[in-house]
Amino acid sequence: MDKRILNDKLAQAAKNIYSYCLLRTSTREEAEDLSQDILLEIMKSACNLRDVNAFYGFIWAIAGNVYKNWCKKRGRLIYAELDESLPDQGRAVEEQLVENDDIALLRRELSLLTEKYRRCAVLYYVEEYPVSKIAQTLDISESMVKYLLFKARKKLKEGMNMVRNYGEQSYNPRNLTLIYYGEGPNRFSNLIRDKKIPQNILWACYNDLLTEEEISLQIGVAVPYLDEYINYLADAGLLIKKGDKYSTNIIIFTKQLRDELANKKAPMTNETADKLYEFITANEEKIRSINYQGSKASRNSFIWQISIIAFQLLIGKITATLSPKLFPKTAFGERAYVWGVEEEESILSICNLSPNDGIEGELRMMDYLPSDRTYHGTLYTNRKLANILIRLASNKLTDPNDYDKEYIAELIKLGYAVNNDGVINVTIPVFTRSQIATLYELLTPITDELLAISAKIKQMKDSILLNHVPNHLKEQVSGISCMRMFNDIIGAVVINMVNKDYLKENWETNEIPTYYAVIEE
Repeated sequence: MDKRILNDKLAQAAKNIYSYCLLRTSTREEAEDLSQDILLEIMKSACNLRDVNAFYGFIWAIAGNVYKNWCKKRGRLIYAELDESLPDQGRAVEEQLVENDDIALLRRELSLLTEKYRRCAVLYYVEEYPVSKIAQTLDISESMVKYLLFKARKKLKEGMNMVRNYGEQSYNPRNLTLIYYGEGPNRFSNLIRDKKIPQNILWACYNDLLTEEEISLQIGVAVPYLDEYINYLADAGLLIKKGDKYSTNIIIFTKQLRDELANKKAPMTNETADKLYEFITANEEKIRSINYQGSKASRNSFIWQISIIAFQLLIGKITATLSPKLFPKTAFGERAYVWGVEEEESILSICNLSPNDGIEGELRMMDYLPSDRTYHGTLYTNRKLANILIRLASNKLTDPNDYDKEYIAELIKLGYAVNNDGVINVTIPVFTRSQIATLYELLTPITDELLAISAKIKQMKDSILLNHVPNHLKEQVSGISCMRMFNDIIGAVVINMVNKDYLKENWETNEIPTYYAVIEE
């Protein structure tokens, strides 16, 4: 066998060989010595192997022979004084080691049995329950108990004769975040957050239909600890069961997939960034002449202001023209899309408040996450604070009471307002309804042009996704592709504009350019 191929194969098999040795030795040091002996013997004998496809059978045959020899050598090196009070049972030390090995294998196989077989086997062999008591405990017939015990014995025997290979996730777990877009409360947010086991169950079953035993081997967690997670993932519709196997029921955006999408869309997001910047620059005087509060902001804040408003308009047009008319129903009854991402990826976070939310105007917020200057959750969860901001923007707090002053102080502390010699001014741009209507009309040509580019990006994304996702998830592609347009278009364009220095991250102290308010005349 070619030396390079041999080294690659050995690198892949080394962890499995070490796991094999750990099961058969009493200390990690012994396991390391034994695994080194096995690897050395494999390297010595590899020149005799002609068929690369036979490599794994070849290495496990060698591993078994080296282990037997190791047992014999170890037996010869163990000494003990015998006296008349210690009977000689005539058993060789290597036989005792093999018996201990069998017990370890039995325990391993018990951990891989599914619940119905495992409970019967444990009650009968460990708890020593008679068949009649097992039937009563599990509320099944005695004939069913006997059948389950027969099947359990068969599975245990077959498993003990197998070499079990644990998957990569058993030592290198992966991260997964669920994203929700739709109506009603997000009932999925806490299902897998900060929980490695359910995250990795979804990863394991994404491209393959797996039994509970196969999931256990893939992520390195015994079946008894998986049952609860598998059940609630299935109840939430994140897993689907086909026979005795499970498949993940959401699209997962892996880092590899996201990198491919980013590379393919880069020319179009680059074009979008250039066109938007050129339009704002060419129309700067006309836009400033609308004379809204904040129109005299520094040039960097001005570019941010108008870019954010253009993005708000663009995402609205994308939703209106490209979004599916009817969202799918979740297992909880709401209509929404749910998908997974390997790593947190957002650079922007959007939130809007209107009179329907109990405030006296509109507050449109887009957090630029690399900056800690804003966090929309503070205003979204405290409508009184948000309303005080709107009233300040409308000059309706000329004589604030003590209660109002506390909120004003909080807004100043957060940076949304500033005290200029006793006069309180907001730090966000403010438009009357007629002013914002004028601006929206001015931005229509560029947002329509960017919408056409966005449609091309979506078409490209759909094509790539259809080549990556499992067949049963292909019907979700178009909808989820649209739901991700905020990150894939708006977020990507902002990154592009920052990288090109169109948007600078060092905002002026008293200017918050990514929020704006709309007030009555």
